[in-house]
Amino acid sequence: MGPELEKVVHELALRMRMIRAIQEDLAPAGALTERESLILHLLGERKQMTVTQIAEAWPNVSESTISITITKLWRKHGLVSKTIDPENQRVTWVELTDKGRIELETIFHQRSQRIKALFDSINMTDEEKQVLISVCQRGVKSLDQFLSPVKVPKNK
Repeated sequence: MGPELEKVVHELALRMRMIRAIQEDLAPAGALTERESLILHLLGERKQMTVTQIAEAWPNVSESTISITITKLWRKHGLVSKTIDPENQRVTWVELTDKGRIELETIFHQRSQRIKALFDSINMTDEEKQVLISVCQRGVKSLDQFLSPVKVPKNK
């Protein structure tokens, strides 16, 4: 990466983090944390997972922290359900409730609106949009390779 690209990437990242900090400050009490939103997203993709499988997605976060977060999503927000595996009572299965699926759709919609507003404000041409799509797709593949040591098993 050349110095000009590196500078602009850092500038963009700074502004995105600043906006995120402002949004967190303005969020109502009881709003979902980033970790809670990510757990909903993970469950939206995988449908049903154990607490251990979810925790494996965050190798630097303890399983007990993930378990506490899931319990909050279950008890306080009603966004997930927890079911003890009848064959192994040490295993708890977690999945989105209808309310959780609606919340996840809302999160996706809000994110989409913010991204659309950004791209509309910078008047990207169709060609620039296609280049950005291609670069983002390559970025996703690269990040997937980076995350590949973190194996998140599929449903039971």
